Amino acid sequence: MNLEHHISQQIADLSVSLRYGDLPEKAQLKAANLILDVLGSIIGSKRIESSRIAAELAMELDGPPESTVIGYNRRVAAPNAAFANAIQGYAFDFADDHNQSNSHLSVATVPVSLALGEKLGASGKEVVEAVALGDEIVCRLGSAFLGKTYYQGFHPTSTCGTFGATIAAAKLLELDRRQTIHSLGIAGSQVGGLMAWNTSGSCTKRLQAGHPAMVGVISAMMAQKGFDGPPAIIEGEDGFLQAYSFQRQYDASWITDGLGERWEFVKTSIKVYPCCRYSAGHLDACLDIANRYQPDPQKIDRVLIRSSDYTIKLLARPRKMDPQNVVDTQFSMPWQAAIALIDGKIDVDTFTEGNIHRPDVRQLMEKVQWVVDEEFERRYPEHYSCAVQVTMDDGTEYSSEVENPKGDWRNPVTQAELETKFINLAAREIEDEQQISRIVDFVTGIHEADDVSKLFELLH
Repeated sequence: MNLEHHISQQIADLSVSLRYGDLPEKAQLKAANLILDVLGSIIGSKRIESSRIAAELAMELDGPPESTVIGYNRRVAAPNAAFANAIQGYAFDFADDHNQSNSHLSVATVPVSLALGEKLGASGKEVVEAVALGDEIVCRLGSAFLGKTYYQGFHPTSTCGTFGATIAAAKLLELDRRQTIHSLGIAGSQVGGLMAWNTSGSCTKRLQAGHPAMVGVISAMMAQKGFDGPPAIIEGEDGFLQAYSFQRQYDASWITDGLGERWEFVKTSIKVYPCCRYSAGHLDACLDIANRYQPDPQKIDRVLIRSSDYTIKLLARPRKMDPQNVVDTQFSMPWQAAIALIDGKIDVDTFTEGNIHRPDVRQLMEKVQWVVDEEFERRYPEHYSCAVQVTMDDGTEYSSEVENPKGDWRNPVTQAELETKFINLAAREIEDEQQISRIVDFVTGIHEADDVSKLFELLH
């Protein structure tokens, strides 16, 4: 079987050769911060129903005691732990996001890297290598779809995430070049992730972190044992780009240009709101208006949101006019705008069952309108720009425009803000502040760890 001249071969070459010192300092720091970011959501979401179900299933599937189901002090087979931890890490929809690829890079790669890192006793540097490599492949694959794969009904967090999780696993398992190529071919045959969850507010959105994580570990382990897969899985006639693109619109150069030299994943955004990243623009603007002008919600006559086409298609479809569950609210532009203007804040406790049908929120929702802004559409997907105008019943107008929402690499969170986000999430399950501080210290200094399994001792 000819393994030459394929994109999977170029990715495999990078995987086999990559060492921690090859990563720019910004990439090293970003990967460590993304581990901390996902870990916070894994810890904090234990009591969410979807998290509980995933953890219970992983423990029922059991297997050799290799990797910890976080929050339960129970070790199971590595694919099962990666599956459960990834679903927990996606429960709040608080994971990092990359604009060009429309994907959450780390919700699968981090759980895979931690699960295999624990199983293998990998060093912190080796785990960082795996996360960085996996995230880079997710964002490059997603970017190749030119912001259009959503229109084909696919969720790039899951479809591209399957390849990212696989290459992270291949790196930690120290697969050779041939095995790594085959692992990607195997993974490509297991890619899934339809956007259908958004038509009913289904928890299958969270599965679209768990599935890639489990598949990634299994694909790499199968290749390690000699199972093969098609080397042209990405660019071939029946490959990933052809099958998952919208009307065959894609550009493979996004994957290969500067691979291993220019690290695109460092541009991923750290979320400050636990909901769809497309919401960040209008939430920034609504909160700016609420905190600067304190408009009386009872006297608001109209809220007009200007945004990009797909943002409106995703967040303002008919079901989002009457959200019925938490996932619906995480993807409802009018609901989010209303509660932001009323409460003046958005956090994890905003998106709860008790808030879904709040009368004051429902009343203001009816006054929220939206239009596609041609300039914002032109900027998409590089920029998630948005503007909000609030008109009061006496004609007074309050406006706010956001070019790059908070968390974007051009409007980043600080290290202190990232760590505070982790502390607040971890404190939902861990009472000991010193224990939380030790976890933060370990992860932010993960490059110094000789064995990442020591992290799980801190999580007990």
